[in-house]
Amino acid sequence: MRLSMSTVRKTFSTSLTFKIFAVCFLATHVPLVTLCVYLAAGFQSAALPVLATVLAATLGGTVFCLASLWVLIRPLRDVAAVIETYRSTGAVKSIRSQRKDEVGVVANGISALITELDATLSQLRRQATTDVLTGLGNRRWLKEIGSMEISRAARDRAPISVVVFDLDHFKSINDQFGHDVGDQVLMMAGATIQHSLRPYDIAARIGGEEFCLILPRTGVDAAVTIADRLRRQLEAKAVGPLPVGRVTASFGVYCGDPTEESLKTMMTAADRKLYSAKNGGRNAVHWAVARSAEQGAVRA
Repeated sequence: MRLSMSTVRKTFSTSLTFKIFAVCFLATHVPLVTLCVYLAAGFQSAALPVLATVLAATLGGTVFCLASLWVLIRPLRDVAAVIETYRSTGAVKSIRSQRKDEVGVVANGISALITELDATLSQLRRQATTDVLTGLGNRRWLKEIGSMEISRAARDRAPISVVVFDLDHFKSINDQFGHDVGDQVLMMAGATIQHSLRPYDIAARIGGEEFCLILPRTGVDAAVTIADRLRRQLEAKAVGPLPVGRVTASFGVYCGDPTEESLKTMMTAADRKLYSAKNGGRNAVHWAVARSAEQGAVRA
């Protein structure tokens, strides 16, 4: 008997079908039970009182049935709210149902799936905007974030500088020492850049050995100082078979006018100074300033 009752309790706790059957069974028998109690208590057996009693009992059974079903499916409303919140705002709201029946399994399962989906999407977004080798942003990310910084600088009437640089003779490193060493050089460059910049500076790898920095609230003097410090740090690194001084970089710095220039035009101007540095012997920093910035149109 104990095994039988245990089996019933387990079935009741894990089966939504069994719960619904139990609710419906009780609800449909409320009028019959009420009528039996009514007659057994010695109340009038006239048609009208009996009919009124049965109708009242039927109404009570219906209310009991609806209320019970509402309780049974209530977690599904929470699931729907979680899904709608995630779709509209992207916020992950976790729910945890103690139920062991199908509704509880569905509620907990969907909550876990949404959490896993958000983690996967976040990882994909990072992969889509991050250069895997260096850990810096990629060109796509730079375009989005950089344009926002240009707009902010224009609103604040603040200076902003763009630095474009690439590693000197990088192709010869790959040809002479292999791509593994070349990858080590790129990883070293990425780590050096991350450790050298301020928290609000933006860095991205935009080509094979080419990098770009966006320096908000930074005039040309400070930008040149940052670029030259990074140049010296790269020159001081030894990577694998490459001795100190073998890895160098050429830099182009441009302090633009964010009220008149876009990120693309600023990068083009910085790129021109980069080629000027390369043509001038490499391992150097060349710079230029927008004419309007020179005239004080943009003030720090």
